[in-house]
Amino acid sequence: MKKVIGQLSFFKWIRDLGIIQKWTIRKMVFVAILISISVAFTIISAQLVPIIALPTYKVSFLGLPIKITGFIFGPLIGGFVGLVSDLLSLIFIPPATYNPLYTLAATINGVVSGIFGWFFIRFLNYAFGVEFRVKVYSAKIQYYGDKYKLAVAKNDEKLINKYASKVIYFNNKRTYVKQYGTISMLKNINMIVGMLFLLIIIAIIVWYIGFVVKDDLIQRSLIKDRRGILALMLAGISSQFFMITISRFKMKSSTYLKIVPIIIFSGFLELINVPILSFADLYALGSNDNSEILLWILQHVISSPLKIWFNIFVIYYSYTIISKLINKNKNLSYK
Repeated sequence: MKKVIGQLSFFKWIRDLGIIQKWTIRKMVFVAILISISVAFTIISAQLVPIIALPTYKVSFLGLPIKITGFIFGPLIGGFVGLVSDLLSLIFIPPATYNPLYTLAATINGVVSGIFGWFFIRFLNYAFGVEFRVKVYSAKIQYYGDKYKLAVAKNDEKLINKYASKVIYFNNKRTYVKQYGTISMLKNINMIVGMLFLLIIIAIIVWYIGFVVKDDLIQRSLIKDRRGILALMLAGISSQFFMITISRFKMKSSTYLKIVPIIIFSGFLELINVPILSFADLYALGSNDNSEILLWILQHVISSPLKIWFNIFVIYYSYTIISKLINKNKNLSYK
């Protein structure tokens, strides 16, 4: 069977997936605005709450606009905005202490949100959208139609019936998709994929805390019980898992398809950035003794559930507003 992609122009396929996006004047302006917002928001917050001047807290405040940028524009622009925003913030808020890992964490905010934004919003919507599914079913109808003609030429009644049934089956699927769309399929795919990603996060946490961390490190931490540490670290992820499952049947489709990727990249960012920020704190503020890393990790984990949900709702509503502004008047293009 000929692949569906073979029927499309390669460059059209790349463009449809959003791998190479049309770069417009509007998008350039919004990237500059989001960098400005990131830095200005952090500067104002640091004036109101001086503790934000500490790099580990600054990254959290700086990270919100960076995540929104990555989610909208993709990992490359998101990473660039994260890097530039953090470096600019160093000029306006000279840190008492600094480690390059803080800048790495800010950059990762944009990269990870961009990767999951592209995967869910672009790739899954394209692969399970009406246009692509119709092309898939049309290609299969053509393939089995050719097989049917060969079977008729050979007068093979068994194959004739087999291929005729296939043609009818895929024609019915195509008709259904054209008539009713694929929104229900998209929601199911988003739920399943989202749950799988969260299970990966849970498995990594259980493996590391349950089997890698030694008992003497546990005894030196704030929480002396391994199961207590696991419960604390899994609290936020478990609530996300529950949210994805229940929301599939309670939320509007448009809302659900936006909030699932935000939930997933928020979970992965905690998994990735908590160790990075913990090592940065250890080297910049602590004793450089790696055996104390669990103590620094737990300081970040305590606030993780609240931070995750705050990020989810702020990013969702910000994305809903900003994406509409960016996509308005798309013809203002820089060529």
